[in-house]
Amino acid sequence: MRAHPLIGQAVAIGDRRPYVTALIVLDEEVAPQWARTHGVSDPQLPTLASDPVLLAEIQAAVDAANARLARPEQVKTFQVLPSAWTPESGELTPTLKLRRRVIVDRYGDRIDALYRPGDAVAEPVTE
Repeated sequence: MRAHPLIGQAVAIGDRRPYVTALIVLDEEVAPQWARTHGVSDPQLPTLASDPVLLAEIQAAVDAANARLARPEQVKTFQVLPSAWTPESGELTPTLKLRRRVIVDRYGDRIDALYRPGDAVAEPVTE
């Protein structure tokens, strides 16, 4: 998924879960440019995280990634988060590696929501 230019960061969640889900963070530089080219009036990340056209683009990226994976490894649902992950916010190390434990702790409610019927890509949660 991270190969897609709109996706800045993504983390797959699936340990001791019935299927794989993902939290996705938009690229802070590419997403606003994409918004301007696609006529989105507000190019801010919180607005883009719930934009239906952008969500369809992210869904296409997830579908493309899933095409290369075995069925049990495929991402079934995802959520685009309204803010970037940075070393300062704690989700990334200074070398820009994901801090999975921090992400799972901080976004536990959102992760749990991805396993409830009706809570997924079509209903993003904003901060």
